[in-house]
Amino acid sequence: MNCVINPYVIDNLTTPFTNPVKLNSLNYTSQNDLLLNNLLVFYKNNNNMERMLKIITGESKISLRIVDWFSTNYAKKHFTTYNIFNEVNVSNSEENSTSSSSSKRFKVYVDYKLKLKAYSKKRFDPFCRWDRISIPYDDAKGTFIETTIGQLNFFKWALENKVVDFIEENYDEIEKDMNSYNSTSKRKTSGNSNDSCSSGSATGSLSSVSSTSSVGSNTKTRKKREELSVSAAKSIKKEKVEIVVKFH
Repeated sequence: MNCVINPYVIDNLTTPFTNPVKLNSLNYTSQNDLLLNNLLVFYKNNNNMERMLKIITGESKISLRIVDWFSTNYAKKHFTTYNIFNEVNVSNSEENSTSSSSSKRFKVYVDYKLKLKAYSKKRFDPFCRWDRISIPYDDAKGTFIETTIGQLNFFKWALENKVVDFIEENYDEIEKDMNSYNSTSKRKTSGNSNDSCSSGSATGSLSSVSSTSSVGSNTKTRKKREELSVSAAKSIKKEKVEIVVKFH
């Protein structure tokens, strides 16, 4: 589900992202309020809202499916890591200030799992699912965006940590990985379906159906969920990383 930009006037709207957000008859907790206020501050700056909207409204070639696949499967299978450089202002005095850059090694899937554990799926999800809210978008036109806290929070993480940038730079490879799995999955489904039809068995096979039921006892056996991608973190991975040592 995507977010929606609706051309309706919001009551008492004066400036973007400063007024209370209209909640759709929901009793939000103080935890959600604190998170939402933090998110609104983030989306006021650096064109962050526009970058997110291009993805979730389909204007960008990067789709929600690609973003979700990269975070949950591709980064897991390939143990995707990269450096994130941040500018740090160092002030020696009121008149003398310098800036330096610091970097950190960002492990996409590891950080994704940590955020998911900290926030839960409802508060960290690229798709517009569960409880929806309306936030102001264009003050002049009086428009607002219908989205969720989870979607806003996920894309804040994706933009802050250069996940979207990495997907843009490696789009073809990530899309190929996703499409190859979809093709393999379809072949497996087709093969299992043909096997169950040709065998002539009345009970079928657990590998080809999600559940089976016996006529006499009304019992069901649900197929065990399978892992889409094997985590590369479960194996030994060697990396070459440049280290700079400074002596003062």
